[in-house]
Amino acid sequence: MNTKVSSVTTHGFTIGYFTFGTGKTPFVMLPGISIKPITTLAPAVANAYNEFAEDFTVYVFNRRNDLPDGYTISDAASDTAAVLDELGISSACVFGVSMGGMIAQVLAVNRPDLVGKLVLGSSASRLTPQSEEIIQHFAALVQSGDIQSLTLAFAQAVYTPTFFETCKEAILAALADATQADIARFTALTKAILAFDIYAELDKVSAPLLVIGADKDKLLGVQASVEIAQKTGGELYICKGYGHAAYDEDPDYRSRLYEFFTRKGE
Repeated sequence: MNTKVSSVTTHGFTIGYFTFGTGKTPFVMLPGISIKPITTLAPAVANAYNEFAEDFTVYVFNRRNDLPDGYTISDAASDTAAVLDELGISSACVFGVSMGGMIAQVLAVNRPDLVGKLVLGSSASRLTPQSEEIIQHFAALVQSGDIQSLTLAFAQAVYTPTFFETCKEAILAALADATQADIARFTALTKAILAFDIYAELDKVSAPLLVIGADKDKLLGVQASVEIAQKTGGELYICKGYGHAAYDEDPDYRSRLYEFFTRKGE
């Protein structure tokens, strides 16, 4: 699968992204928090989502390169809106994963013209005390300089034990050799997640919505997905036996996503 890695500079900031596919419908993917930029995984993501290439042009975005102090999820959503405007994208099929789902919620509330359909995967509208504790633990590992432990803790939080043990070497290799800039960005983004709460505004989401959660999600919890669906009236699907990274582990995940985005009459 051919991919094109590029960047957009607008409003004084730069965001890296990659594209693949030749379809008429724009598909915007907003990934979750990660230690390294998603553009480093462009070929793997494109191959995993190759079934979308004929019907969609897929855009996968990093966060902005330089994060100012006090950066928030709302700031990230504003950045995303500015980039979509710059690229001439509107009424997109938007897939937000974890933190990307938080950004997508704000985008759908504040700029409904940009979101034609919305899927939120393993996301939350606000954190539970358990989720806050886990994310604060990540932040503490960064501050201690123990990047190896951070990498291990992060991977174990998002993957099921069986998947992690099977793919441990590949997962850790993908997260290895992170730069100081990568770590600084990860730290800033964890702070943004800890401050996030859009629950009271969820009823403003007007786009057709599918919420996909996982019953073994140790990071944000399955109830977070249930809560979003109940508040918005969106469609809900729970992946059974999978953790936070059900989007990587569940073999039916991408087919479910494709069916929703190509469904007529919505």
